[in-house]
Amino acid sequence: MKNEAGILRRTAPWLLVACMAAAGFYAGKVSEKNRTTADRQVLLENNRYSYEKLNVAEGETIYVIGHRSPDTDTVCSAIAYARFLNMLGYDAQAAVTAPVNHETAFILKEAGVETPEELIDAAGKTIFLVDHSEYAQAAEGMEDAHIAGVIDHHGIGTVSTGHQVFYDARPMGSTASIIWLEHLNCGFNIDKTTAYLMLGAVLSDTDNLTGSATTETDRRAVKALAELAGVTNTDELYRQIHIEKLSYEGMTGLEILFDDYKEYEASGTTFGIGLVNAIDEETAAKLAEQMKEALPEGFKTKNTDLMYASVGIRENGEKIDYIVPANELSDEIFKAAFPNYDEFNGTAYIFRKGLGRKSLFVPGLTDYLGAHPHE
Repeated sequence: MKNEAGILRRTAPWLLVACMAAAGFYAGKVSEKNRTTADRQVLLENNRYSYEKLNVAEGETIYVIGHRSPDTDTVCSAIAYARFLNMLGYDAQAAVTAPVNHETAFILKEAGVETPEELIDAAGKTIFLVDHSEYAQAAEGMEDAHIAGVIDHHGIGTVSTGHQVFYDARPMGSTASIIWLEHLNCGFNIDKTTAYLMLGAVLSDTDNLTGSATTETDRRAVKALAELAGVTNTDELYRQIHIEKLSYEGMTGLEILFDDYKEYEASGTTFGIGLVNAIDEETAAKLAEQMKEALPEGFKTKNTDLMYASVGIRENGEKIDYIVPANELSDEIFKAAFPNYDEFNGTAYIFRKGLGRKSLFVPGLTDYLGAHPHE
């Protein structure tokens, strides 16, 4: 290149300048385009290679599974991620810890997808956890399972391994949003059915992109997934999802309490929180009364130190939470951890700006228990 340029300089300096200017303008654009395409291909390949060393024996099936009391994000993310691992060449299949709720059943039916089989005991199985990393939230026998990876949007939990593990946790509104990003990062296409499942998961977990944990990535995921799924009106889809989410028809108080229930551990104290959805304050107050009656019995069935029901309203941007403690100790610690509630109606502590389980309730209680360990 330098020799050729030298010859041009000696023979026709003015021609060299003109040619280099023109060539630089046009060829430079082409080379930049080619370079960008080539670099992107290398990046996609490198991202795929990052999955090459998953700690999985050859021919072993990876069970991709979410938390107990499975919600839409945990179920749909498990299905989508199992398919993603299949595209990487692994034998992966989605599983659930228990029967799915009304909302999730609706989304699976609309997508034309069968509910994954229940995994009763994870002991001895090769597992990829989605949407959680807490043994307290995991399927039975998880302590004796071979955990190959975790993909989550919560805090770091209690799950540990003695070997290398694939771990991807990001502060987003939905695990499905992270899985959408992974498809992009690896250059994998998302089929219409999987896009619908992931779209439903993001809309559900972010309350139609209004939740406090919602990020710009979640918004972009919804836009892209809606196009892939052929959904022209995501607000209408969310309305249908929300109706199903609010339906507790035929369910007992205990079933409602544990429909969306998770357990946590902080500084030696375990606590459980059940989320309950209400359409308005009148319904919220009635559900809170129902939870007050169900909590004592529910508390006896779980090995936790504290337990709460969180009855929430998420409608047209309105966020109100009614927190109902299970017993005297739960009540005492809650008041100390969250003294700035708006009112107490004799049954529940009411937060007029919300007390999201993921964004405020769990972090706040964890911080308090860390500073005031329970004996």
